[in-house]
Amino acid sequence: MQMLKMMRAGGLFLVLLFTSSVFAQPSAWKPERNVEIIVGTAPGAAPDKTARLIQRLWQSQRIYEGPLTIMNKPGGGNVIAWTYLNQHAGNGHYQMIGNLNVLISRSLGLSPYAHGDFTWIATLFDEYFALSVRADSPMNTGRDLIARLQKDPASAVIGVSTSIGGANHLSAALMLQRAGIDPRRVRFVAFKGSGESVTALLGGHVEAISTAVSTTVPYIRNGQMRTIAVSSPKRLGGALATVPTWGELGIRGTMTNFRAVMAPRGTDAGAVKFWENRYAQLAAQDEWKKDLEENLWAWNYLDAAKTVVEVAEYASDVESLVSTLGLRKAQ
Repeated sequence: MQMLKMMRAGGLFLVLLFTSSVFAQPSAWKPERNVEIIVGTAPGAAPDKTARLIQRLWQSQRIYEGPLTIMNKPGGGNVIAWTYLNQHAGNGHYQMIGNLNVLISRSLGLSPYAHGDFTWIATLFDEYFALSVRADSPMNTGRDLIARLQKDPASAVIGVSTSIGGANHLSAALMLQRAGIDPRRVRFVAFKGSGESVTALLGGHVEAISTAVSTTVPYIRNGQMRTIAVSSPKRLGGALATVPTWGELGIRGTMTNFRAVMAPRGTDAGAVKFWENRYAQLAAQDEWKKDLEENLWAWNYLDAAKTVVEVAEYASDVESLVSTLGLRKAQ
């Protein structure tokens, strides 16, 4: 009997020892100090709006309640922001709103960073491109512009932001190329921001502008502008509900400026999982979906693994387009 008690006691000791060792294992990663969401533009631009919406909803919906700041690092075509991000290699307290410009700048030879130089956390949504004219323009649909440029590629000036070779320019160039027009012969003018391109259009200095769809909404509602085609795979809602897609006009012009979140190179898998979970919770919020709808952003949540695959595919498409257009900067 005494031996049996000793065996039971020994067994209990082993169970307690095993249990304590399990709970003594390192806990899952979680932030230990202030977190920064980096934006490569000045306040007010679309990536900045995205970051501040994340911050507001995380706090109001109690998805993440730790200290969080938005760090604007404009300039250098986002290279300043990307460099700042990767100065914190492996640190899960830093992340950045990423988009098509990561891939474009690399393909143009303007950035030292490839998409594989960052750790991708999640895709949040897609933003499409709109080709717009003044409300009194004789061009009623994208077909009218195509017909004009097919006769004379230099007969219309198209405004883009923020550079030749940027996302707004490439979306229009892709559409023109697929319509049988040499986009290198079209008169594109680059402005510092979408606000300037809108001003140029309304002032009659350009015949059309290529912008993110969300840029057009206020001007369509007040009757100053008219969008003649969008680059989405299907029609959008709201103020652009009646606007045809390029596909409807017989042109393969679908192109998206994805909005994703990336972290510095070498970020720990535990940190990726922590933030991936927070973005999944955000993507499920009704208020988030409502804000996306108001901005004509298309809900498209993808986890880290799927985002890596999708970004690689986008990179291949961009590389091909930039090469075709002869836009790569000589090394």
